[in-house]
Amino acid sequence: MVDEKAPPRKQGLHGWRAAVAVFGCGSLAGLAVFGLVVAIFGTFLSALSSGFETEAPPGGGAVAARPSAPRDEFREEDFDLCEIIDSISSIQLSLTSGSESPRDESIGGGPPGSDDLVRSGSCGGIVRPEATYVVPWEFDFTYRAVIYSPEDDRDELAEVDLQDWLADAEGAEFAVEESGRFDMVDEAYYFYGVPESGMGNAFSVLGRKRSGIFMINLTAEDGASVAEFSYEIMKLDSRLDNDLGSMIPG
Repeated sequence: MVDEKAPPRKQGLHGWRAAVAVFGCGSLAGLAVFGLVVAIFGTFLSALSSGFETEAPPGGGAVAARPSAPRDEFREEDFDLCEIIDSISSIQLSLTSGSESPRDESIGGGPPGSDDLVRSGSCGGIVRPEATYVVPWEFDFTYRAVIYSPEDDRDELAEVDLQDWLADAEGAEFAVEESGRFDMVDEAYYFYGVPESGMGNAFSVLGRKRSGIFMINLTAEDGASVAEFSYEIMKLDSRLDNDLGSMIPG
């Protein structure tokens, strides 16, 4: 009896092996196609976004790009302390004089230079205090700020100016009854007394913040106490302290 040969084994994969192979190949092909689509889409978005880029508007980012040197910044702002105090809402102040621009000069009184600049100004008007008074108080304000000095001795020059002003205040035209230190800005002094007219009371405060000095005069025709005068003047303290501290170059 002749042995029958077994039929040849079929080549390839069958059953679960075939299923796994088909599934694996299909997954890899799908991932390849998906990656190709993502790459093409990303390239398209990049090209699209670059086409819509615009330049920043003039002046954009001015705060971040502000120069560290204070000189140009100061001259652009060109501050006027009369305008600053006139904008303080907590005090009922009405300026009737002093609308002219501040005066710029050198320390010696001539034309200012790039490293020699003093700014000064003055204004006047009336104050309506919170306390009940028939007649508003007369108000006068004067300031002088040493912005630049050739010897870089601005604070020392301002201190000399303050002492000169104090000497003038002690010999003022009103009879001083009380005087002393005043709790305002870096350094301040007050004078209280009777004006030359003999009616009411007068009150003066001389102060210094860094290399800027100022003088405030109040006159109450129907009289006022030191506490009442001080209450109104202190409404100017935080603004003068902040602005003189930030606007005068360090």
